Amino acid sequence: MGDEPAPAPRPGIRWRGIDELATLVGAYCWVEQRIFAMTGEWATGHAEGPAEAELRVWCAAASRRHGALAARWAERLPVRADADADALITPPAGPLPARLDGLAGEPVLRRGVVALVEGLLPGLVAVYDAHRQAASPVSEGPVLEVLAGAHRVVAAEIRGGRTLLGENPRRPDGGDGPRREGGDGEAPVRELFERLLNESHVFPAVWAS
Repeated sequence: MGDEPAPAPRPGIRWRGIDELATLVGAYCWVEQRIFAMTGEWATGHAEGPAEAELRVWCAAASRRHGALAARWAERLPVRADADADALITPPAGPLPARLDGLAGEPVLRRGVVALVEGLLPGLVAVYDAHRQAASPVSEGPVLEVLAGAHRVVAAEIRGGRTLLGENPRRPDGGDGPRREGGDGEAPVRELFERLLNESHVFPAVWAS
């Protein structure tokens, strides 16, 4: 099955120049690299029982997927002839990088995976979808291709993670139905990452205020 088509563009979207697009794609690449490294570290720890062993296996697979997405973003960096592409892969301004550093050091694996599956990944899907709605197929065709694939990969990862955590995987951002409430602080985690992504102004606006 191919990548799903981009949503219909919204009216009144302003043109995104090459420098703005390069900054945005560089931030995507940085976030995917950070998830790749974080889940890779989680995968290598000692498992305390079968449930944690399953979480570490999931983390290993997630690390591979996000490493591949980071590589795809690096290939799509729209750079000028005299620019250093690697220099564009930088963390977005705002509180998100520090929060991801804290998440990487989370001592309880399940809490870390919950924060990823219920907070960061749904937020990333929303950011990717907001970009897809605003992107021009003419000027951002290669970027749209990665956005569509990234949506598919990350949404499937959310569903798989929720199943592993014992939650209802059928949600709008990773499925198509209601989520089980009340476990592991999902709502506060979701709201935290909504705020962090909204405060990283390089990303497209996602949530209505």
